[in-house]
This record gives sequence, structure tokens and C-alpha cells, in this order.
Amino acid sequence: MGALLSLASAVCYGVVDFAGGLLSRQAHYTVVTFLGQIGGLLLALAAATLVPAEAVRRPDVWWGALSGAGSGAAMHFLNRGVARGAMSVAVPISAVTGVALSVLCGVLLLGDRPTLSAWLGICLTVPALWIVSGGADPGGERRSLTDGLLASSGVALQYIGLAQAEPASGL
Repeated sequence: MGALLSLASAVCYGVVDFAGGLLSRQAHYTVVTFLGQIGGLLLALAAATLVPAEAVRRPDVWWGALSGAGSGAAMHFLNRGVARGAMSVAVPISAVTGVALSVLCGVLLLGDRPTLSAWLGICLTVPALWIVSGGADPGGERRSLTDGLLASSGVALQYIGLAQAEPASGL
């Protein structure tokens, strides 16, 4: 069941990133980000009414707020990167680096101990980022690279916040 939910989550992230990127080329990226975050909040509130929490503690609310702020920052910079440059640069860089940053923060600050295969995967991201960020439009792709890296910080905050909230706190 976990693998199926992970796959569904990855598909949703991909669709949202792609749609947000396309819309950010038509409308200002800040407007697209704001409306996307409001839509996500409304969906989360609707889902939370269907799946009530067992117990919500104050720290869970703060971790959830930090996660939401990270998500908003990630989408802002991701949409800006796509609006100003290449989607094929900003999106993969934000996703891969966001995961790597969250793992590093977990190791350095929270006591996590990833497996050897997890470390190997993280180490492979460096050449992957270099390969993905190369191309014909250095100016646009450099801006997309910078925005992708800024977005990855938001992704890391989002993941760290979600991981720290207790499962009993619900959605």
C-alpha cells in the first residue's frame, strides 16, 4: 500500500509542477503560486474532515505550519524558475536537491541514519544535477538552476516539517 501511495503522490507532484509551470508562463508566477496554495489548503481541509485526527498537539501544528511555509516557498521559486527559464532544469533540481537537503538535515540535526544505498543515491545527484543543468540557453538555465536550488530549500522544509509531526495528528 505504501508503494502505491508513494506513486500516487509522485504523479500528483508531477502534474502540479507541470501545470503550475505552464500557468506561470501565462500569468505572474506569484499569482499562480498563491492560487495553488489556496487550492491545496482547501483540498487538505476537505480531506481532513473525512479523516479526523486522533490527537493534535501544539508542536504538530507548528511543524505543519513550517511544512506549509516550505511548500509555499518551494512553489514560488519553482514557478518563478519555470516562468523565467527551463522547466527541465528547475523542476528536477528542486525535487532531487530538496530530498538530499532534507536527508542531510535529518542526519545533522535530527539523528537520522540513512542506509548505504540512500547515501549512494544522494551522491549520484551531484553529477545528475550537472547533466540536467547543461544546455543551450545559459542565461535562462542559470536562473532556473538558481530558482530550482532555492525551491529545494522549501521542499526540504516541507519534508522535515511533515516528518516531525506525529502520525496521530492526522492530515
